[in-house]
Amino acid sequence: MNMAGRYKVTTCSIRNLIIEHFKDGKSVRTIGKLVKVSHLTVVAVIKRWELLGTVENALKSGAPHKLTPRNRSFIMHKIKKNPRLTSELEKRFAIKVNLKLLDELSDHMGTTIELPKENVSLKKEQESYV
Repeated sequence: MNMAGRYKVTTCSIRNLIIEHFKDGKSVRTIGKLVKVSHLTVVAVIKRWELLGTVENALKSGAPHKLTPRNRSFIMHKIKKNPRLTSELEKRFAIKVNLKLLDELSDHMGTTIELPKENVSLKKEQESYV
């Protein structure tokens, strides 16, 4: 079975070395051979340096995930076994388990959660009091 590999990450030191060679006036293909990366990688590093003025990794935007993928999977498994475990899960993971979170988890896992009707109505009543 032929599986596609992940791309190789170019380290900051290699990117800086590429920029130094570029400043010295060397060609893109020569820099690629010297640093042992493809000429397209060299072009991408140079373009990024010209646009942003740096070759450092960009900071990731957005808030970090509250749950790890392993915790998400664990919660989905527990809820499928017994949909009434929300209080136990809230204590264990220090998060509020509500319908929105369950919907997000089920979307992420590609499954649906069948909650009993009385549990759904109880949750909606609890949310309306908050």
